Amino acid sequence: MAVIFVTGSDTAVGKTHVAGLFARRLAKSGRVQVIKPVESGAGVGRPADAPRAAGSWAEPHTLISLPEPLAPLAAAERAGKKLSLPRLLDVYRKLPASTHRVIEGAGGVAVPLDPSGLDWADFIKAIKPSLVVVVVEDRLGAINQARLAVAYLKSKKIKTSVAVWLNAAHARTSREVWAANRDGLLCSKIKLAGDSGYKKQKAIFASGLFS
Repeated sequence: MAVIFVTGSDTAVGKTHVAGLFARRLAKSGRVQVIKPVESGAGVGRPADAPRAAGSWAEPHTLISLPEPLAPLAAAERAGKKLSLPRLLDVYRKLPASTHRVIEGAGGVAVPLDPSGLDWADFIKAIKPSLVVVVVEDRLGAINQARLAVAYLKSKKIKTSVAVWLNAAHARTSREVWAANRDGLLCSKIKLAGDSGYKKQKAIFASGLFS
């Protein structure tokens, strides 16, 4: 079973869009689940992330839904619910089997999920996915954001392969910035999982990422 965990350098960088791209690609080789372990703010007039990413080619699963658009721990407290990494892992492990899974985190990779400070990196370490994809907005500053996120995952002794997806979420970058971001990742020895263009959202997967 291929398990891809999609996280981000920040919130609103396009994680759901990228999760959907992976789900659609994996659906060519079997049943796919799109899983949102915890979601904050689905009750404020927008559709939930898992169904949006799943589309018509995958099964959506939202494990813990919190109505207010706040960080998970704050949203859980406002909803009168307890949120912890053990609880999240317990719910996750009760999911039915599937050929492939695409899991989308909430917010950035270091967002706490437990009052003790455990976060998505600890969740990743526990479930041991096939690949971790860090979505970074393709703009000036992307190299720094990518290096920080990847270094953080390495500091947590994540053994899973980590790659970056550059996503033009909000504005078109100049040709110079576009090229510099890719050169910067290469110089930093960070794998590029793929990228999405602005407006047309044309997805380009890195060669060799899928067999």
